[in-house]
Amino acid sequence: MWTDKNSLRRAMKAARQDAPDRAARDAKIFENFFALPRVAAAGSFFLYRSFGAEADTARIARELARRGKVIFYPRVRGQEMELVRWTGQPFMRGPFGIEEPLGEGEDARPDVAVLPLLAADRRCRRLGYGGGFYDRYLAGAGQAAYKVGIAYAFQVVESLPAEAHDVPADAVVTDEGAFFRPQ
Repeated sequence: MWTDKNSLRRAMKAARQDAPDRAARDAKIFENFFALPRVAAAGSFFLYRSFGAEADTARIARELARRGKVIFYPRVRGQEMELVRWTGQPFMRGPFGIEEPLGEGEDARPDVAVLPLLAADRRCRRLGYGGGFYDRYLAGAGQAAYKVGIAYAFQVVESLPAEAHDVPADAVVTDEGAFFRPQ
């Protein structure tokens, strides 16, 4: 079991950057994501813009737009995130170097929240970058959303430490399939 979150973050980031077959893995994540019944039935999505070595979400965004789904992206405001409806407008670099959409923030309640992660375990606990932005959002405005983490299969570990404020995913989709939070 990993007990040092910083060491795990470094190891997972290095593993993803070195993956020679990222495009093929991203294609499998795409297929497995759209195979989830809750995803197929949803009308609105909170999606993140891939950063660095994260699993790519650009193809997912294009397909959601093609299907006429409502798409929101996060924008950081202080210690919180706000959602901006994406209708094809440009992005700009935010305070952490991650692209954020231009436009007005909305008090939106999307059906599905797609979560970035550095690692996940089979109980759908996830390790992020440590800022707590997603946990704060998911504990409040995003509470009712179906929470789907996407990652490469090698990012799934046996066990992750969890703190009281950590919000687990409902499902984690990888290039090898999907698994769901035990009830």
